[in-house]
Amino acid sequence: RFNGLSMIADYYMEELYKEQNIVPARVISAQLLTDDQRESIKAKMKKITGADDIKLVTSVNADLLGGFKIEYNFLDADNMRDPQDALDYSLKTVLKKAAVGQGVLLDELQDAVDTGR
Repeated sequence: RFNGLSMIADYYMEELYKEQNIVPARVISAQLLTDDQRESIKAKMKKITGADDIKLVTSVNADLLGGFKIEYNFLDADNMRDPQDALDYSLKTVLKKAAVGQGVLLDELQDAVDTGR
């Protein structure tokens, strides 16, 4: 019986989000966001998604070094699983892209091949 209740609750939440035009979004940031930052992200996500409101859930991951990532358009919106879209403004990603652009990772791979590592 309780398994069915969970499915009904999930369905209800999905329909509620659609009816009220609410889009859940998860923000993972290198540092805790201020209220102003949260409101700014919500406003920008409303423009991107066309939603009337954004259900914003935040978490901190210092491994990002700086900046943040936003995940949205979840297949399971109520449980925020399986995001279909993401925006990555993390310093970690910027540094990786710069390194690849400069051939840093390719140079390391070539060194490993040359030395047999």
